Amino acid sequence: MLWLRINAVLKPHSNIIIQPYSGRVVRQILFKLASILGLNDFLNILSSNAPFKPYSFTPLFLDGRPLYKSPDDSNPLILYADKRYRFTFSYILNNVDDIAFLKGFQDSVEIYGSRKIDLVLDRINVIDESMMDLGLKYGDYVKMIFVTPTLLQLPKIRKMSKINRYMLFPIPSLIFYSLKHHWNTYAEEKIRLETWRTNYSLRVVNYSLRPRTVLYDKNTEIRGFIGYTIFQILSRGKNILEKISKLLYYATIVNIGKSRSIGFGVTKIKLINKV
Repeated sequence: MLWLRINAVLKPHSNIIIQPYSGRVVRQILFKLASILGLNDFLNILSSNAPFKPYSFTPLFLDGRPLYKSPDDSNPLILYADKRYRFTFSYILNNVDDIAFLKGFQDSVEIYGSRKIDLVLDRINVIDESMMDLGLKYGDYVKMIFVTPTLLQLPKIRKMSKINRYMLFPIPSLIFYSLKHHWNTYAEEKIRLETWRTNYSLRVVNYSLRPRTVLYDKNTEIRGFIGYTIFQILSRGKNILEKISKLLYYATIVNIGKSRSIGFGVTKIKLINKV
């Protein structure tokens, strides 16, 4: 499993009113680039209905803050010509030809019909699954920062149920359950882990969390949580420490929870010395 991670800068030619959740703008840009370059396989990937998609991206960021609207905000979301916006896009590199996608980050692209933006590559990283390891050990403190609203869903009792039940607290087993299944869908080396054990392997020692509701479109509100939680590692076993280390690193690439591929659950991981 090889991931290509792209950090890009967006420069509007003029002020542009955008959708209330800027991750949808990033999605539009990616589709546009794939269409211009004639990357049909890549278009199919972006259109995939698979539960664990082989890509993820963030919303647009301005000065380190993600751009989205809350339901009580009556003002439109605007990209300003004198500002520079950033986003990150990651996808599994199955074919060397897929790197042709990077050519699209060297010119102007039109969105919303004829509104031009410039795209500039800021940084490119290629990350192999063997590199994904935080090197955790017993007693370490891990700070998980939930940058965009994170949606942790309880497993459905009935497979056909349409009701989603979300938790507004980062319960370890819910975090690792989806990460493990995403990893095992694509990785060569599978991770065997009873995720309920992570509730005993990570102890919450501090947190600052708050619910956050955002508008995805005109009629759809999505409620998750943002903030941070500090966990202390309580496991001593080398085997489970390695698995937790890999999956937490993986979270920084694919995001956490439901709708991670469109920019929910963007997460940063920091090892800290004390609480």
